[in-house]
Amino acid sequence: MEVKDKEFFYSIDVDNIGRLRNVVWVHSHCNAAYEQFHDAICFDMTYLVNRYNMPCTTFLGINHHRQSILLGYALMSHEDIDSYKLVFRTWLEAMGNVHPDAIIIDQCPSIKPAIAEVMPHTIHRYCIWHIFSKLPLYLSGVRPSKIARGDIKFMVLNSITVEVF
Repeated sequence: MEVKDKEFFYSIDVDNIGRLRNVVWVHSHCNAAYEQFHDAICFDMTYLVNRYNMPCTTFLGINHHRQSILLGYALMSHEDIDSYKLVFRTWLEAMGNVHPDAIIIDQCPSIKPAIAEVMPHTIHRYCIWHIFSKLPLYLSGVRPSKIARGDIKFMVLNSITVEVF
């Protein structure tokens, strides 16, 4: 990739016996897009696990046409705090150490402390899709739960202020 793209960035993290732990890579077009669209990003861990059991993660942004744009990638061997910190630090290095204003994440308990340490001034929020996907579990004792889920989604998506909610 470096032959085709002189600004291609990658970092490979190995353990003390040379086994692959984490990989972060950023194409030059990702870096260029981040310069313009770094206000809010999404760190997405929902991609399928490959045959090496390493989740493929993406850093995503939204452009001025409301289109998703790729801002970087990572393969992670562990979903622990240290791995997240390494991936976030490495990705920020690729992005010139410009921190996003906000980051949207899933509810993995290891991500929150990693962001707090690596990006202390970045606002982080949980992804609404992940929150809504857990509603059936949270409302399992409510009858009829399907109506309750619809009511909650309506309140969340249509409330402009905390007071209105």
